[in-house]
Amino acid sequence: MVRCLRGGPGLWGTAFNFPHDLLVFEGDELQARNILEIPPREISEREHEQNVSPSRSVMPQWMVTLTIFVLVAFIALTVVIANRAIR
Repeated sequence: MVRCLRGGPGLWGTAFNFPHDLLVFEGDELQARNILEIPPREISEREHEQNVSPSRSVMPQWMVTLTIFVLVAFIALTVVIANRAIR
Protein backbone atom coordinates (compact mmCIF):
# COMPACT_ATOMS: atom_id res chain seq x y z
CA MET A 1 0.00 0.00 0.00
CA VAL A 2 1.36 3.42 -0.91
CA ARG A 3 0.11 6.44 1.00
CA CYS A 4 0.98 10.11 1.16
CA LEU A 5 2.90 11.05 4.32
CA ARG A 6 1.58 14.61 4.58
CA GLY A 7 -1.51 16.51 3.67
CA GLY A 8 -4.33 14.98 5.63
CA PRO A 9 -8.03 15.70 5.18
CA GLY A 10 -8.93 18.92 3.43
CA LEU A 11 -5.84 18.93 1.21
CA TRP A 12 -6.54 20.76 -2.03
CA GLY A 13 -5.04 19.50 -5.25
CA THR A 14 -2.97 16.40 -5.82
CA ALA A 15 -0.45 14.81 -3.51
CA PHE A 16 2.08 13.89 -6.21
CA ASN A 17 4.78 16.18 -4.80
CA PHE A 18 4.47 14.98 -1.19
CA PRO A 19 6.72 12.20 0.10
CA HIS A 20 5.03 8.81 0.08
CA ASP A 21 5.36 5.76 2.30
CA LEU A 22 5.31 2.17 1.09
CA LEU A 23 3.60 -0.20 3.51
CA VAL A 24 4.28 -3.93 3.10
CA PHE A 25 3.19 -6.92 5.14
CA GLU A 26 6.07 -8.36 7.18
CA GLY A 27 5.93 -11.64 5.27
CA ASP A 28 6.25 -9.83 1.93
CA GLU A 29 9.18 -7.61 2.93
CA LEU A 30 11.87 -9.70 1.21
CA GLN A 31 9.87 -9.87 -2.02
CA ALA A 32 9.25 -6.10 -1.93
CA ARG A 33 12.96 -5.44 -1.35
CA ASN A 34 13.83 -7.66 -4.33
CA ILE A 35 11.31 -5.89 -6.59
CA LEU A 36 12.53 -2.43 -5.53
CA GLU A 37 16.18 -3.58 -5.66
CA ILE A 38 16.78 -2.63 -2.02
CA PRO A 39 19.35 -4.80 -0.19
CA PRO A 40 18.18 -6.77 2.87
CA ARG A 41 18.10 -4.81 6.12
CA GLU A 42 21.02 -6.78 7.63
CA ILE A 43 23.32 -5.80 4.76
CA SER A 44 22.24 -2.15 4.97
CA GLU A 45 22.90 -2.08 8.72
CA ARG A 46 26.31 -3.72 8.29
CA GLU A 47 27.34 -1.22 5.59
CA HIS A 48 26.14 1.68 7.74
CA GLU A 49 28.20 0.45 10.70
CA GLN A 50 31.30 0.19 8.51
CA ASN A 51 30.84 3.68 7.04
CA VAL A 52 30.28 5.36 10.41
CA SER A 53 33.57 6.38 11.97
CA PRO A 54 34.08 8.13 15.28
CA SER A 55 33.70 11.84 14.74
CA ARG A 56 36.77 13.80 15.76
CA SER A 57 35.33 17.19 14.85
CA VAL A 58 32.95 17.29 17.81
CA MET A 59 34.35 19.33 20.70
CA PRO A 60 34.34 17.66 24.11
CA GLN A 61 31.89 19.04 26.66
CA TRP A 62 34.65 20.33 28.94
CA MET A 63 36.11 22.36 26.08
CA VAL A 64 32.75 23.97 25.32
CA THR A 65 32.25 24.77 29.02
CA LEU A 66 35.74 26.26 29.28
CA THR A 67 35.19 28.38 26.17
CA ILE A 68 31.92 29.77 27.54
CA PHE A 69 33.56 30.50 30.90
CA VAL A 70 36.47 32.33 29.25
CA LEU A 71 34.11 34.41 27.11
CA VAL A 72 31.96 35.39 30.11
CA ALA A 73 35.08 36.29 32.12
CA PHE A 74 36.43 38.38 29.23
CA ILE A 75 33.13 40.26 28.84
CA ALA A 76 32.92 40.88 32.60
CA LEU A 77 36.51 42.16 32.68
CA THR A 78 35.82 44.44 29.71
CA VAL A 79 32.73 45.89 31.41
CA VAL A 80 34.66 46.53 34.65
CA ILE A 81 37.52 48.25 32.81
CA ALA A 82 35.07 50.34 30.75
CA ASN A 83 33.23 51.46 33.92
CA ARG A 84 36.49 52.54 35.56
CA ALA A 85 37.55 54.44 32.44
CA ILE A 86 34.27 56.38 32.38
CA ARG A 87 34.57 57.55 36.01
